[in-house]
Amino acid sequence: MELNSYQTDVIVDLRSFLAKWQAAGDVGLAYRAHWDAKGVAKMRGYQPAAHGAPQICAKVPTAGGKTFIGVHALAACFDSLQRRQGDARLCIWLVPSTSIHDQVINAFQSPQHPYRLGLNQLFEGRVTVLDKAGLLAGFSSDDVRDGVVVAVLTYASLRAKNKDDRKLYQENGALADFDGMALDEAIDPASLVAAMAGLNPVIIVDESHNATTPLSNDMLKHLNPALVLELTATPRDGANLVSAVGAMALREQHMVKLPVIVRNLADQDAVIAHAIDLRARLEAEAQFELTAGGTYIRPIVLLQAESKTADDRRCFESVKADLLSRGIPQEQIAIKTAKIDELKGIVLAASDCQIRFIITINALKEGWDCPFAYILATLADRSSPVDVEQILGRILRQPAVRLHGQEALNMSYVLTASSVFSTALEKIVAGLNRAGFSRLDYRTPDLTEPLQPNRPAQSGVLTKQTELPTSSDYAMPVVAPVGAADSASPQYTQQGHIVESSDQQGLSDDTVDFAAQAYAEMNAQLSTNQVDREAPEIMALKNEYAVRPEFATEIAELRIPQFFYRLPGALMLDDERSDWAWLERDHLIGRDFKLANCSVQDFVLTPSSGDLVKLDLHKVGEHDYEATRVRLKDHEVRKLKDYLSMLDTAAKVAQVSGLVGQWVGKMPPLAESDIRAYIGKILTALSPSQLDDVLEQQQAYVETIKKRIKQEMADWSLKRFKQLIASGEIETQGQHRLPVKIHPLKTLSPSENSLYLREEVGNNLENRMAELLAGLDNVAWWHRNSFGKTGFMLNGPVQHHYPDFIVKMKNGRLLLIETKGGDRDNTDSAAKIALGGEWEKLAGREYRYFMVFETNALAGALSWAGMLEVLNKM
Repeated sequence: MELNSYQTDVIVDLRSFLAKWQAAGDVGLAYRAHWDAKGVAKMRGYQPAAHGAPQICAKVPTAGGKTFIGVHALAACFDSLQRRQGDARLCIWLVPSTSIHDQVINAFQSPQHPYRLGLNQLFEGRVTVLDKAGLLAGFSSDDVRDGVVVAVLTYASLRAKNKDDRKLYQENGALADFDGMALDEAIDPASLVAAMAGLNPVIIVDESHNATTPLSNDMLKHLNPALVLELTATPRDGANLVSAVGAMALREQHMVKLPVIVRNLADQDAVIAHAIDLRARLEAEAQFELTAGGTYIRPIVLLQAESKTADDRRCFESVKADLLSRGIPQEQIAIKTAKIDELKGIVLAASDCQIRFIITINALKEGWDCPFAYILATLADRSSPVDVEQILGRILRQPAVRLHGQEALNMSYVLTASSVFSTALEKIVAGLNRAGFSRLDYRTPDLTEPLQPNRPAQSGVLTKQTELPTSSDYAMPVVAPVGAADSASPQYTQQGHIVESSDQQGLSDDTVDFAAQAYAEMNAQLSTNQVDREAPEIMALKNEYAVRPEFATEIAELRIPQFFYRLPGALMLDDERSDWAWLERDHLIGRDFKLANCSVQDFVLTPSSGDLVKLDLHKVGEHDYEATRVRLKDHEVRKLKDYLSMLDTAAKVAQVSGLVGQWVGKMPPLAESDIRAYIGKILTALSPSQLDDVLEQQQAYVETIKKRIKQEMADWSLKRFKQLIASGEIETQGQHRLPVKIHPLKTLSPSENSLYLREEVGNNLENRMAELLAGLDNVAWWHRNSFGKTGFMLNGPVQHHYPDFIVKMKNGRLLLIETKGGDRDNTDSAAKIALGGEWEKLAGREYRYFMVFETNALAGALSWAGMLEVLNKM
């Protein structure tokens, strides 16, 4: 089980922050630098914790795989702290409830569970997982120093409210091997808590919004953490976010059912009746899906009842009686409360399971995982936004993590007749964004026809709209399309408008039909690059500058050409766009390229003096890795040298090749065996003393090898690129849309012909080019192209080529300009020039590519004076 794209982004964000912390030595400076690098200008400063260690937070929406992210985050934390075999490595994994504790401990201890497999892979199988009983019985100091110990505990067990939990703070002879650290006079130095504190643990706080009390803060302080990482969908006030995932990222990975379709009904009877009808309709869709070759799904309704003391008519027993009276069989109903658990031992995903209705109060608020839960029918009055967000999260998981053929099965549904719940929706329009569900910004068609019985609903009964200022900036796919409710209970459209209710009431088909329209609108948005996929609270902290009004219409229609390749098996004369795919470098390398076949005769390793380092390779994207330097201990160098000295030359080369292969790491799409065979060819030519140098000067050798490998891939892919263009298997198609808004951290002075109201600051040469373009009368508009998701990438054999400027001349030509200062690394410049040349040939006469050098221009590029002459003549 691999991290998906947004999960990888979280780990990259975490590693980036930790690297800045280690470099700066100051967590506050690192925090500011971290967000500056991401273009977030308005992030508040770091909020220090009482325990003094860095305490940071990753926000991941419900159903986003926080636990799996946490497993990989643990490796990043120990890497940053430079703890490896021989050092104390203890992780205290805190969870808010016994149910979540049992889920986590079972997953971490099960040999074939993806979480345990991930731990084993990251820590070479040296992982011990313990609960409270295992810790109290005594855990081995060897386990902590030879491997990693993960202690899974509940918050309550460390708050010491009962006699059993106080055992953690009392003397324990089984822990005599540890040097305890008691940070409070009430803690015995020979206790478990003191032993853990002495190991300076990494603490992962799962669902950290539950750990905000003074007692929780004391709990963390007593543990003497080296680092605290919070994982939550609903960050507490004051949390130090280092990464925040938006729900659209989950939607793109098919992790969640979105949009959420919300329907306000007249009363409890209407909610239950509609839930029964809607669930039956969804099950019919699911059966059709199965017969068409899809996965098995049995849609389940979660009925959120009140406790007995609140409203007997809405209590769980009355709700069950109501279902039975409506003909629902006993075996299809289960109750799950704090005291009654009729789900225990039942596998809800099993095809022979009969349960279709689950009645709960608050027991499913967190940690419960059932992708078959599709409908939340709430009969309870819940005013807390966190309560509502968490219970809604139970219906968001997408079955089988895949898109289903029946659109109704890709969405989730909320039915309510609660005036308090409806009032809470006003907060949830923004609040669910805070919880991570979405910031999708799309429009609802304005319809004025009233809903008629037996007629499909469209988007609701629209009689008057009133803006909600708190939600207009955070539009989200919580849609209230149809139905009747008390006029005091507002309904909500996607745009955050209040819609007054009418007296008509639709049928369950209305909800499904409208949902299909909402779903189609979301997909239309996802098919462009105009949807912000970052969490909305992060977007709100960025500077934001729109396209100048005079260019808005042009930019809305502009599609800048990019390279596409014909899919294998497509007919050569078929012009259907579905036969073409966006070109990436990996497509060009393909299966035919073998690194081990490349010559190494002219390859010279260039070591340099410097610190002894160890390279750990960490994934920084879907197709790339980067090295993190970790000082190598003297005894590790001596141990390796002593071992290698006993081997003959061939065995020594084999051992060092394996080590260098680990340090070089993965370089997709190349096979690891291919990389290691190539490394072996290089090292075979070295003398025994040079092999010793490889151990002592790892960074210099490894970087030289990686640079050569990248050059071999670049040469091959460029050659293949030109061959496929010549054969007609690569062409350009108008694809990239410029964003309607940009978010630069620092901006240049305003210019009347800049595309956006303000443009981003670059380096000295880029700023000089911006000043030149701003002063030319024949330039219609210019834009400082950004690197990343919304920037224009000239795709093909060169990875990540984002030309510095996009310029529209008044004669209609569109220019791409790449600037190269004297301090720039120009190793791939020739390949970029060739790529730009092919682009302008295929794109047509109205498109041009230029590379401009401050000094010593390469063949095919221009000097500054030459570029100025070209611009003046256009």
